[in-house]
Amino acid sequence: MPYCRRCETKLDEDAHFCHKCGTPVATFAPPAAPATPPTQARPMRKEPLVIAAIALIAILIAAVIVTAVVFAPLYPVNFNQINQDSHPNINTMNLNLQASAAQVDIVTQNGTDKNILIITSAAGSRSIFGSTNLVNVSFTNETVNDVLTVNAKVIDTNGPFAGNLHVTCTVYVNPALNINLNVTTQAGKITLSAEKPATFQSINLQANTGSVEATLQNATIAGNLTLETQAGTVYFGMSQANVQGNQTVNLHSNAGSVTMDITQTQTLQGNLQVDAVTDLGTVNVGLQVDRGVGAKIISQTNLGSIHSNLHNFSGNKSPIQSDNYPAASNIEINDRTNLGSINIKANFLSSTGPNLSN
Repeated sequence: MPYCRRCETKLDEDAHFCHKCGTPVATFAPPAAPATPPTQARPMRKEPLVIAAIALIAILIAAVIVTAVVFAPLYPVNFNQINQDSHPNINTMNLNLQASAAQVDIVTQNGTDKNILIITSAAGSRSIFGSTNLVNVSFTNETVNDVLTVNAKVIDTNGPFAGNLHVTCTVYVNPALNINLNVTTQAGKITLSAEKPATFQSINLQANTGSVEATLQNATIAGNLTLETQAGTVYFGMSQANVQGNQTVNLHSNAGSVTMDITQTQTLQGNLQVDAVTDLGTVNVGLQVDRGVGAKIISQTNLGSIHSNLHNFSGNKSPIQSDNYPAASNIEINDRTNLGSINIKANFLSSTGPNLSN
């Protein structure tokens, strides 16, 4: 029960004034609790142990994937496809062949009734990650009058980690025809072996990564020739050719050596110019001429040296020429390298002069 704070008279519970002295009755409210400041979000900390655990899990997952790829079961692959043309009364054949990753071997070989025969084979293995259709081969052949045009593609669809596959494309052409070759590959090797007399109106062999080789024996060259690779070696061999008119052989490698081996002791029906160029690599010249064939060699290297082994040639490193130059027919060689050496071995057989070495 409350009491007056002034006269201490006993008051009723609901009194607002003291009935004796009139003093207001004071009402006291409990003090309000202090406001609790808002709880701030605790910043997340990059705990070293958590980071290490995440990294370890990622490494373990990667290891499992690599192990699955490496030790995945391999299945043997044996692929073989034959395409051919046997149209009668063909005089000229144009071959356009593209390969993604393959070794392409072109051979002149007499056939009973075939103008061209292409055998594409693949051997190796594929993993569970590899496609079952690893090689796609397309082949079309069209004739207009006595001209046959063949378009072929050999595509290796084998992706990374899909196994180990080696694709070979062997092309047999009839040497009795006038032949135009246009063959390219992204990765692989291209070889042309013309051991039987054949007439080439044009040759274009190009590899993006890989070597390019052509060997012509007793062949008729009736047009320009190009052998080129971006990264790899180039080789050109010619023996006793019949050059009709003035023709050019272009040999080029961006990164790799360029080598030629030419033997010509029979008079040509024109002149042959050979341009051999490499940006990073050596140029090797092997030349042997005789009778009515003369030769001249002009060499240039920016960072390198020129080495010559000459017989019956005059000159000092560049230019050099055979003792009979100019002759009834001539072979002129221009070789150049930016970074590399030039090695020349040249021999003119008929003259009897001293050997020169530089």
